[in-house]
Amino acid sequence: MQDSGAKYVEFDPEPERTLRKRLKAAKLAKAAMGDEGQPPRRTMGD
Repeated sequence: MQDSGAKYVEFDPEPERTLRKRLKAAKLAKAAMGDEGQPPRRTMGD
């Protein structure tokens, strides 16, 4: 799994909040890239 760029903290006072932020960042990055699992789109010529 890729690192989201978050710095590793030895003790995180808010682990759940950090986890949610990292999950959200990963979700946004995936959405920006486009979903790999999509079927190919039909074009006008098909």
